[in-house]
Amino acid sequence: MFIREKSKTVKGKKYIQHQLIESIRTPAGPRQRLVLNLGFVDLHPDKWKELANTIESEVHKQSRLFVTDPQIEKLAQHYAKVIVRENLNKASERAASDNAADRLSADYQSVNVNSVSSSDARKIGAEHVVLAQMREYKFDKMLTQLGFTDNQINYATILIAGRLVHPSSERETARWANEDSAILELLQSNINVYDTALHRTAVLLWEQHDKIEQRLSQAAREIFGLKETIILYDLTNTYFEGSKKGSKIAKHAKSKDKRDDRPVITLALTLDAQGFPKQSKVYEGNISEPGTLEKMLDELSNVVDGFNPQKTIVIDAGIATQDNLEIIKHKQFKYLAVSRKKSYGDDFWQGSQEQEIKLSDKKTRLRVKLVTTKKELYLLCHSEAKQAKEKAILERRLESFAEGLKEMNKGLKKKKTHKRYDKIIERIGRLKEKYGVGSLYDIEVKQEKGVATKIFFNKNPNGKAKEKKVGEYVIRTNRLDLIEEEISKIHRTLTTIEDSFRSMKSELGLRPNYHKRDDTSTAHIFITVIAYHIIAGILKKLRTNGINYSWHTIRNILSSQVRVTTSFNTEDKATIHIRTTTTPTLKQSDIYSKLGLLQKPLKQVKFKLPLKKDRRTKNK
Repeated sequence: MFIREKSKTVKGKKYIQHQLIESIRTPAGPRQRLVLNLGFVDLHPDKWKELANTIESEVHKQSRLFVTDPQIEKLAQHYAKVIVRENLNKASERAASDNAADRLSADYQSVNVNSVSSSDARKIGAEHVVLAQMREYKFDKMLTQLGFTDNQINYATILIAGRLVHPSSERETARWANEDSAILELLQSNINVYDTALHRTAVLLWEQHDKIEQRLSQAAREIFGLKETIILYDLTNTYFEGSKKGSKIAKHAKSKDKRDDRPVITLALTLDAQGFPKQSKVYEGNISEPGTLEKMLDELSNVVDGFNPQKTIVIDAGIATQDNLEIIKHKQFKYLAVSRKKSYGDDFWQGSQEQEIKLSDKKTRLRVKLVTTKKELYLLCHSEAKQAKEKAILERRLESFAEGLKEMNKGLKKKKTHKRYDKIIERIGRLKEKYGVGSLYDIEVKQEKGVATKIFFNKNPNGKAKEKKVGEYVIRTNRLDLIEEEISKIHRTLTTIEDSFRSMKSELGLRPNYHKRDDTSTAHIFITVIAYHIIAGILKKLRTNGINYSWHTIRNILSSQVRVTTSFNTEDKATIHIRTTTTPTLKQSDIYSKLGLLQKPLKQVKFKLPLKKDRRTKNK
């Protein structure tokens, strides 16, 4: 083998590339054959022959008599891997045209076991599961109908599979696809994956986000027979790394991730009770929760074969303003919401018989009282689990607030401490803001000539009432046909949307967001939303068949199955390269069986490369 330099001029600019050439014998005489286009090789011409020889040795898995220059060794390993991969791809194409008997026939070889080596190991398990679900949803067909090219469809698939399997930035996703994953083999694609192409494709997906979500939702509805009688709606926000100056959507607001130092963006989401997402919407970070509902309801009403009237919208207290409940009724939907009203008074519940409901775990109990009016049902719920949790939080805040006041009181008797009355009032205000329980205390600051002398504080009636009502909440609904247990069960489905937000943030790379432009920022979020559409289908199948793992656990279980190339030298002086998938573990096999998938993604492929006799090398 040897390296040849070629040049061409395009629009007045000269381009140089290098080619790896080998001489072969043909019936017509000696000929030269192109082995590989190397691109531009930044190496002195004096070292080209050494590079060609090293590449050949790597392909044939032979030892070299002399130590190779590290730069040449690195280049040779890269180009040899490409040559082997291209030959395996050609072998795979030939195998596809062979009949089954040829593929299964025995092939015995005498090999040097000391020459066996494995290389190019790539993870394939989680990718196999994700692509199978995307194909069941006919995701590629959706994008074709929306005008995407074949390359754009492949990039979109890599983006979404990457978000599910290896959540990260577009740059890291490109590295993952090129170096760590068998995703390109599963797609049977040789495209060059790079971050700018992924960025452009993400924006294209976002531009068609309404149509894509509608079609994904429809596919899930048809495949899984979803009834969609209960629709959950909630919001979350996610923060950005960077200042996002000039952004129209990233705003400073209270972060649900406790990152108030960063600008945030708001994501609204609707799901059904089984956790299948329906629609999403991106809003400014500082938008109020109650103000988002009407737009979403308008979009739900316009979905073909989707959200017809009489379906129940389930919302949390943050969105359940009286105005929003009226909007839901005006749109001819039903509602079930956590009441924003803190207390209805004991008189409101008089005459209502308390009942006890056992939850699905058969251990947790819920005490309830139901009041029926002409237009609504009100269910007072007292949860033991919620009481224990809230009581611990409230006690910790009350204790910290009281300790803060005591320390402030002690400071009034010490030298060199702030004692001005207005400063003490300001410090008490900051303490109230920090712990959120200041309204539960009566606080009085004594002063003399503008100097604070003592702070008096005691729990007021509101504080004592608050402690008694810990663990209580009220659900209101205009579904007059429901009984206590049904109301509580529908309300508890709100945990589904909480779980989905948690999954997006922890498993699917929703946060943080490093993008600078608004279109790429929203595109990043939408990729996560699509990924959750795919997860919902996978988890539904597994849970139906008794596997209740989280996606994080499933991904970890499948990560050890790889696609690997095994190479060895034969007795007849040739090198054989075999590309195969490792045998699944018992847990991997169980997951594949429950999903109805092949145990070994992709078939085995191989090719045999005769060894040239005039090479001055020795076998490993």
